[in-house]
Amino acid sequence: MRTKAGIAIAAVLAAAALAGCATGPAYESNAEAVDDATITANVKAALLQDPETRGSNISVNTVHGDVELSGFVNTREEGSEATHDANRVAGVRAVNNRLQINGGGPVLSRATDDRSISEEVRSALASNPETQSSRIEVNTSEGVVQLAGFVNTEDERATAGNIASSVQGVRRVDNDLRLSPAD
Repeated sequence: MRTKAGIAIAAVLAAAALAGCATGPAYESNAEAVDDATITANVKAALLQDPETRGSNISVNTVHGDVELSGFVNTREEGSEATHDANRVAGVRAVNNRLQINGGGPVLSRATDDRSISEEVRSALASNPETQSSRIEVNTSEGVVQLAGFVNTEDERATAGNIASSVQGVRRVDNDLRLSPAD
């Protein structure tokens, strides 16, 4: 009798423990975040391995398996190749190509200016309480700043655009920030 009761209690406890281990939304989000980070890393690796896209200024963001490519390339073909490379990576559900074509050939002083503009924009975004924790990629080409990635609110998106446009040397801001998808 005691053995049957002990077995029944053990079975109930085991079932309760297993129910507690069931994957809920928070666990799936964490696992998905790891998967998204892996996909991002694999897309970046694919772009670096491809001789046509290796030297490009391409940022990669992944949310729920959807990859966003942003930044600058020298030719339309280079942008198409980047999309092709990303689509070949395991786990990629879709690729949103937001790449822009550079306006001209690289000029060392312009590249240096663009680099310093990007650094100043990143610094300004990091020091603003509304945008400091956002996932914002900053790329600059010939004074045109492209903001890409994800923010939580439309106000945060507008603030990031205003911050970027206030940096000296910025000719224009392409605010390609998107609202983070609901989990």
